[in-house]
Amino acid sequence: MIKSFYVITFLILGSYVYEQQTGCKVKLPEISGSYSGKCKKGLADGEGIAQGIDRYEGHFVKGLPDGTGVYKWVNGSYYEGEWKKGMREGEGKMVYTNSVVTGFWKANQYLGKTPGSPYSIVAIRNVQRYTISKSVEPSNGVRIKLLLGGRDNSEVEDLSLAYTSGTEYRNVGVYGIENYSLPLEVTVRYITWNQLHTRQYDVLFEVTIFASGTWIIDIANM
Repeated sequence: MIKSFYVITFLILGSYVYEQQTGCKVKLPEISGSYSGKCKKGLADGEGIAQGIDRYEGHFVKGLPDGTGVYKWVNGSYYEGEWKKGMREGEGKMVYTNSVVTGFWKANQYLGKTPGSPYSIVAIRNVQRYTISKSVEPSNGVRIKLLLGGRDNSEVEDLSLAYTSGTEYRNVGVYGIENYSLPLEVTVRYITWNQLHTRQYDVLFEVTIFASGTWIIDIANM
């Protein structure tokens, strides 16, 4: 009788473990190869480990990473921090091969060292004033206008535009970057005369953008 009890208990527990490992669905295709952990209504829910092309270990809600966890990509990069509905959201650390980025994320987009800071000015030299605004356009882009006395600056020499991602384009009076990824570091260097054409200035403007969208940057000299 006791032996039969142990056999039945083993079968029940074995069935439960099997369900946790193979019967629980993970909704992210990149980590949906195998799963071991807690399950609810056929979905990964609670602490667990999911393995596919990539690997995630942490908390799940309704089949998606949600809460805190570590996600490791096949290239070796990994993110450790907070998740929401399968996306990086909240405070965390992103570790690449040659760099580490810490701060806050929302919907997989890096926001910066503090939540709600869409950009950070890194360095400015010989700039009279600047404005940074966000367009309503849904695409990712940066449009830079150089101004002198409130008009397009036609006195620019040796312009250099450096950026960490995206594709550069130039239009009449506009220097642009499109299809960038975050965070985006932009460095603008040029030489300009003043309005009276009596003196030249070596101009430097550096900014890091943490939020997606189309950004308009005006850099003005006098």
